[in-house]
Amino acid sequence: MNNYPNWLKVLAATLIILTLIFLYLWQGWQVIYLQRRVTQLEEELVPLEERKKELQLDIARYFSLARIERIAKERLGMAEPGVSEDK
Repeated sequence: MNNYPNWLKVLAATLIILTLIFLYLWQGWQVIYLQRRVTQLEEELVPLEERKKELQLDIARYFSLARIERIAKERLGMAEPGVSEDK
């Protein structure tokens, strides 16, 4: 175990310590980067969610029974069963 010179042992210990410090700092930078990215994506999500709500309202409006009934009567000339317009 004593085959290596002291300067080599100190160098190895220093490199290990510096590597651990670098990894610790890199991990911190990654956390900060990912937090910023999450914030950015959440900000991008807000208008998309608003647009989704608008589209859901459009779908509800276009498929409402009242609208379909009106189109059937006006455009297609349909009438409700049992109701005669000849009178």
